[in-house]
Amino acid sequence: MKTRIITGIWAGAIFLGLLYLGGLPFLAFMAILTLIGYTELVKMRQLSFKSIPVLLFGAGTLLPFISLYEQASDQLLSLGLTPIAWGMLIVLIGLFWTVFSKNVFTFDDVAFLLLTAVYVGVGFASFTYIRLLENGLIFSLLIILLIWFTDSGAYFVGKSLGKTKLWPAISPNKTVEGALGGVVLAILLGVVFELIHPTVGMGTVVLLALIVAVVGQLGDLVQSAYKRHYGVKDSGALLPGHGGILDRFDSMIIVFTVLIVLGIFG
Repeated sequence: MKTRIITGIWAGAIFLGLLYLGGLPFLAFMAILTLIGYTELVKMRQLSFKSIPVLLFGAGTLLPFISLYEQASDQLLSLGLTPIAWGMLIVLIGLFWTVFSKNVFTFDDVAFLLLTAVYVGVGFASFTYIRLLENGLIFSLLIILLIWFTDSGAYFVGKSLGKTKLWPAISPNKTVEGALGGVVLAILLGVVFELIHPTVGMGTVVLLALIVAVVGQLGDLVQSAYKRHYGVKDSGALLPGHGGILDRFDSMIIVFTVLIVLGIFG
């Protein structure tokens, strides 16, 4: 517990400090987290980091950050091809590699790397995009608080009232009662936040809280499913007492992505 608390303090201070700074420092930080998250998933799959497709798809996770860099720095990057074209080229090289390796590197490996690159690359880039908006700091803080309150509500309500298992095959400790408790606490936080600091309107904040609470818990289950499938307890060991980067950001990268897809902050 002591290790967990100490890690939470220093890691939280770094994260919140860079979130406050925004701009290029936060963009660079999120790009680093993207690469770490990609590394964690590749290790779960037990793929070699000497493999050319693994390195190329790792670079591909940063493609969504190109336009974000241009937005934050007002500088255009000349890369010869568009990010989408580079992404397609990486996919094609991965497919060709299945032939060159005589199927030692398989089609399933290509599919895994593509999904992984999109999952972490788009997820962390979506977070970055919202932070770079004009009111991005307050938006980001609201979303993060909603996620944290959802987790807290789900934990404490689940501990005290939880009886019905939510999804035992993936996460045996989560309960339906806890999940509903997380949703209710998130909505209450959203209402209080809007009363104290009017941001998006009461109706919108309630809808936002509902989406964040539901999607955030699904994001947590996605990561649990990954870990259960590959037989690991944590995604990594970078954060003592907490696990890996994806153990801490699993809900966030899904939530921020969904909010952009729905056009709420797009």
